[in-house]
Amino acid sequence: MSHEFLTNELDENTKALIEKMENEINEKDKELSPKDEEIRKLKNELEFLKGVISNRNRKIFGASSEQVDVNQLSFFNEAEKHSDSKVEEPTLEEITYKRAKKSNYTGKKDNLANLERVVVEHKLEGEDLNCRECGEELTPIGVKSRKEIVKYIPAKLIIEEHVIYSYACKTCERATGESKIVSPEAPKTIFYNSMASNELIAHTLILKYQHAMPLYRQETYFDMMGATLSRQTLCNWTMSAADALEPIYNHMKKELLSRNYIHADETTLKVINDNGKDSKSKKYMWLYMSDTNLKPVILYDYQSTRSSSCPKNFLGDFKGFLQTDGYTGYNSVSGATRVYCLAHIRRYFHNIIVDLDKEALKNSRGVIGFNYCEQIYKLEKELRESYSNDENYYDIRFKIRTEKLAPIIDNFIDYVEREIKDALPRSPLGKALEYAKKHLPGLKNVLLDGSLEVDNNAAERAIKPFVIGRKNFLFANTAKGATASSNIYSIVETAKANNLVVERYLVYLFDNLSKIDIYDSESLENLMPWNDKIPENMKIKDKKQINPSKAYSCLTRIF
Repeated sequence: MSHEFLTNELDENTKALIEKMENEINEKDKELSPKDEEIRKLKNELEFLKGVISNRNRKIFGASSEQVDVNQLSFFNEAEKHSDSKVEEPTLEEITYKRAKKSNYTGKKDNLANLERVVVEHKLEGEDLNCRECGEELTPIGVKSRKEIVKYIPAKLIIEEHVIYSYACKTCERATGESKIVSPEAPKTIFYNSMASNELIAHTLILKYQHAMPLYRQETYFDMMGATLSRQTLCNWTMSAADALEPIYNHMKKELLSRNYIHADETTLKVINDNGKDSKSKKYMWLYMSDTNLKPVILYDYQSTRSSSCPKNFLGDFKGFLQTDGYTGYNSVSGATRVYCLAHIRRYFHNIIVDLDKEALKNSRGVIGFNYCEQIYKLEKELRESYSNDENYYDIRFKIRTEKLAPIIDNFIDYVEREIKDALPRSPLGKALEYAKKHLPGLKNVLLDGSLEVDNNAAERAIKPFVIGRKNFLFANTAKGATASSNIYSIVETAKANNLVVERYLVYLFDNLSKIDIYDSESLENLMPWNDKIPENMKIKDKKQINPSKAYSCLTRIF
């Protein structure tokens, strides 16, 4: 057997052995592939659960504010330089600490300038006015001191009995044989033949809708004042007041839909008896409001579902800018230009980095997205501080945003597109990137008009009074009651936003609604909270006045 033959035979055996080993490796790879996929899913699930636990703990034990150390802005370039997309997000370390209780004193001087002032002079009288030494009368030489006391005058209920007399001319009666009887006009209240005065109705509404006092507590409140008013009576007054105020609500809605810019939001509500529908299912209170810079309008709308038909039916053919969170139901308002909320995008990234220390932040990919949000807010703050008093503020903001904000948003979008490829979909970072990818293009629409805001925080603030009231009321008994509440809340909150003393304004409405034609648009306009004909004694003084020219683009429609 030659050497060449042995070499060839050895090569063949080696090749067969190598081929066999490669096949075995491939078989092992096939067996391990599902395991690798399972490990990847378990890691994804672990990161997801870590995020859920961290967020839950923060809601229970942490501060509700989403503020962070301003020095984190400086981490932006550092994060880009040192971070590695292949490194997993760092594990959150749970840190417990003791927090000092904050003092209730805010350091702000109380403002009492709007209160009625009564001067009480303390002078010597009678025998005290005579000198104790010589008996002569003392002569005033000046004021020793002045002391101001804020005095509370308890409310009280009285029965105001109106006696209407009739008069006749006896001379005409003798001459003609006819008696012409004349009587003075009786005072009118919003409810015909009701014992409730307009002032009492307004007070019960304010207690319920501005101070969140349920009717069963009002029952006790009035009982301590000496009047027995049942909850049923108070409920009847509330429902009747909502009916009487409906023309005001409808006119406000007409005004809102004429604007170019609307914020919207929604929250849940429990209704016990909603026309036979399941009482356990969620019902919704929707909120729609204008820009708050001039003639603000805030409207609530009760609906039994969160269907996309709700904003569609309320807003109809609205063709301006509609700013909301990411809920797709608002897409049904097809004529509107959607503007998304930066605060919601920021919240996802904030939840990732809020518990990380400085070293962990350097390796976190989430801090990059968070700092893009901070850059946008920093620019907006600089614009407000520098130009908000300028009558051309919106034009200036539009121009500067085009130059400075547009590149930030574009870079933010590029970052999201780059990072989302390697992020675990169910991880906190993956969810943040997915949400940002969907909504950053809509956020970019703020560049279309200088009057637009980068977030929907105005709507979230406006819906809080209802949320606070909901905690006290727990539920509405009927759908009709929930609708009545939405009407009254709308008028109360719109009056507050226009700097009115709400209780006085409600009395003013009740006094005048019975005197006007409620189908006359001009008459209703004169009663609106923003109208110049509203009496001065209903306006809260010392509020910052808005320059009308700054808000012009909010009141005009772009087609």
